[in-house]
Amino acid sequence: MPSVFVLGPDAGILNTRRLNRQRLLEAIRRLGPISRADLAKRTHLSPPTVSALVEELVGEAGLLREVGVGASSGGRPPILLEFNADYGCLAGVDLGSRTARFALADLQGHVLARHQERTRADSCDAAIDQVMQGIEALFRKAGRDLRKLFAIGIGAPGMTDVTTGRVISAANLAGWTNVPLRDMVEARFHAPVHVDNDANMAALGERWQGAARTTSDFVFLALGAGVGAGVVIGGRLHRGHHWYAGEISRMTLDYRDWQVDFGQSGYLESRIGAAAIPEWAHARRLFARAGQDREACVRMIIDAARQGDADAAAVVDELAVFLGTAVANIVAVLDPGLVVIGGGLSHAGDLLLEPVRRVVRQIVPNVPAIEISALGDDAQLLGSVYSAMEAAEARLFAIAGSPGMPPQVASRASSR
Repeated sequence: MPSVFVLGPDAGILNTRRLNRQRLLEAIRRLGPISRADLAKRTHLSPPTVSALVEELVGEAGLLREVGVGASSGGRPPILLEFNADYGCLAGVDLGSRTARFALADLQGHVLARHQERTRADSCDAAIDQVMQGIEALFRKAGRDLRKLFAIGIGAPGMTDVTTGRVISAANLAGWTNVPLRDMVEARFHAPVHVDNDANMAALGERWQGAARTTSDFVFLALGAGVGAGVVIGGRLHRGHHWYAGEISRMTLDYRDWQVDFGQSGYLESRIGAAAIPEWAHARRLFARAGQDREACVRMIIDAARQGDADAAAVVDELAVFLGTAVANIVAVLDPGLVVIGGGLSHAGDLLLEPVRRVVRQIVPNVPAIEISALGDDAQLLGSVYSAMEAAEARLFAIAGSPGMPPQVASRASSR
């Protein structure tokens, strides 16, 4: 837990108080609303210590607030405490190759405002400006002070070095090679920024509020304009030695194509990516009706298949074979407890899910649960909010440890 320690004859008192304030803050964030008495039991701190530190966190720091009274056990009803989630704000950004989504949340991750717009994908500078302007627009929309921004999470559609916040490559965004996105955004807002691959962000979202809340080993499949995966092992994202874990777009399902150059798309994306599906023979008739919007074509194919269109049903069946084979290969290597399907193709629901399960069962014996994302198009965005919440914790604990020593403690310490 982050803290700034002091040295000197009074260091023991000061550092213990800092740690105890941080301990109380962490407990109240998890357990609140909670009374002082229950807080003392949960933290194993003495009631007088809890009362004194709570007063500091409520009054001087402003990190806690009183929120009414609880049930009485015979005496005076206890006053309940909760974390002051309005102390600051978090921004989450899902920068997709086609759509940019933005969310503003309080420090507990409750969304306060959101909006989305078409991604300015024609240049790297245009997309980065869009990120900056989108974050500022959130604060105006919510009527919040931009100075209360605590942290930002950004999901990018490509390989990302999370230690430096650099987007290594984003195949579906023009000019996105070795872009120092974290440094650029931090320089603008003076707040910590966490940048990660969008599929990893989606996995975080599902782990936080979606289908994977009770599963520590799972894979999130992002199936949209691009194809990727977020891999969670033991409750932690697995990114790989070169940040390449989950780049399943390059998975090759036919050994005879091993010498074919599929460009930056890779074999799998060239088969089941939103740009590729309309080129299938069965899909061309439907594509003609959808104009040039390939994502609209995919939605039209799904709708037509639900209505019994033979060509559309043939497309979905073939998609299930490609996707089911890819899932089986992932399962053979990782043996996850759950596979979550998200992105545009997830809108097919059971129409795609049941055939995929059938293909996986045919190939591997250890079939995991295979589900559609519980968060839909919000998975990446909520994952970005969650990553911002994690990035904000260091600042919160630093503030919890920073209030000055109360006068009575200072006088006792100085008299020694």
